[in-house]
Amino acid sequence: MRSSGDESSLPLSVQPKRLALLVYLALDDATGFRRRDSAVAYFWPELDTPHARGALRQALHSLRRLIGDEAIVVRGEEEIGVRRDAVRCDAVSFRECTEAGRHDEALTLYRGDFLDGFFASDVAPEFEQWVEDTRLDLRRRAAKSAWSLAYARRTDGDLEAASALAHRASRLESGDENCVARLISFLDEIGDRGGALEAYSELAIRLRREFDADPSPETQALVDRVRRRTIAAPHAPPSEATAVHAPPTSLPAHSKDRPTGSRARRIG
Repeated sequence: MRSSGDESSLPLSVQPKRLALLVYLALDDATGFRRRDSAVAYFWPELDTPHARGALRQALHSLRRLIGDEAIVVRGEEEIGVRRDAVRCDAVSFRECTEAGRHDEALTLYRGDFLDGFFASDVAPEFEQWVEDTRLDLRRRAAKSAWSLAYARRTDGDLEAASALAHRASRLESGDENCVARLISFLDEIGDRGGALEAYSELAIRLRREFDADPSPETQALVDRVRRRTIAAPHAPPSEATAVHAPPTSLPAHSKDRPTGSRARRIG
């Protein structure tokens, strides 16, 4: 930190609003750019338009000093963005992996909730909502990748890995009853009926504690079938109890990536 007090000389870790701006630009929309009016509305809602745009220019100038002039790009007068060959964000890389079906790589990149514990003062509620929406989207993508790999491992006969991935997918999902029922069915199909019954027990305890309610009749019927099969064939090996099904066509719809070049920098 410079004695002059020049904020642009401070690391991004102690400039949360500018770090938030950089992340917002890095996770751009389909065009690869963000509009200036959207950025100022998110990050300087308390200022009038001229002062807010001045604050944005100052923030972009600071970012260029910190991460390189080439990192921030503009298109016309109203659009700004980040060069992905100069700045890499693991949330962006993760999203690309899920879209390309590279699920192993995606789950390696996904290490927790997007901007978990991050706070920037004086930002608009709309920015906080964008963070929450992005966090939920990335969690859903991670859950989808985990389920895809769980079905693949089951097909390969690696039932231990399939079970672990299914549990991870369930934790990443919203945790509602339908998600747990899916986990129960999957574990039952691969012969892990003990795991299926445990998942049901945890669901029943949570519903009773949080809502003073019981699982739905459909979920109770599902677990009753699991119990009957457990009693009927308590010593059947997993291979005899496994029914292989294709994954459903509809699955439920962060940041420390590694640089990929000498000029690449990491954010998030």
